[in-house]
Amino acid sequence: VGGIAFVVIRNATHMDPTCYDGKRNGDEVGIDCGGACTFYCKDELQEPKVRWTRFFEVAPGLVHMVSYIEHSYPTAASKSAPYTFYLYDEKNNLITARNGTTYIGPMGRSAIVETLVQTGNGVPAVPRFEFSGTIPWEKVSPVFSQAVIKTDRTLLEAFNNGNTMGTRLTATLENQSRITFEDIDVVAILYNKDNNAIAVSKSILASLKAQETVTVYFTWPTRLDEETARIEVIPRINPFTAKQ
Repeated sequence: VGGIAFVVIRNATHMDPTCYDGKRNGDEVGIDCGGACTFYCKDELQEPKVRWTRFFEVAPGLVHMVSYIEHSYPTAASKSAPYTFYLYDEKNNLITARNGTTYIGPMGRSAIVETLVQTGNGVPAVPRFEFSGTIPWEKVSPVFSQAVIKTDRTLLEAFNNGNTMGTRLTATLENQSRITFEDIDVVAILYNKDNNAIAVSKSILASLKAQETVTVYFTWPTRLDEETARIEVIPRINPFTAKQ
């Protein structure tokens, strides 16, 4: 009788391992991470590499800041990666800091941009960027890293903005995949002949449907067309809002 009761109680109270039970069980690498779980464990993947960080003055007391990053994980992405931009003067005094969170798509190069950062009376000299917390990497389908969004027919031209001359970039994005992407940050970076970034701008594209071609515009309040030798347009795809 005792043996039968033990079996009955064990079967009644036994629960199969899950990725949300607060225990390391099943094939998990850590507690509720790794193995078949949605999230990678924090020690499984490294942070994206920060290739460079720059700031660009757009008006007195206002700058755009950009950090160029890269990672090589085809099946890893993050819905909400926390970060901080710092801006220092030439004496290494902190002028301002801007916190934010952003999504990170699967493998490839990307750029995180903060626009219209106020500098007050400070004279910015040194920008810095860091991920300010653990990045929650999630597993995503490898089809996202294979999706091709072709950038073509970029036109950079000067235009008359009242009493001053500005610069406008017209770029065409062609989604060659069968995936519809939503809420895409599209970043444009201009480089000079020495391959140094001289300007950045960001546009938000609400939707880019499968097999669709769209035109995106970027503007700057100064003349940049004659100084620009190379243009890079980066569509930052978000696999968590995409529709396959």
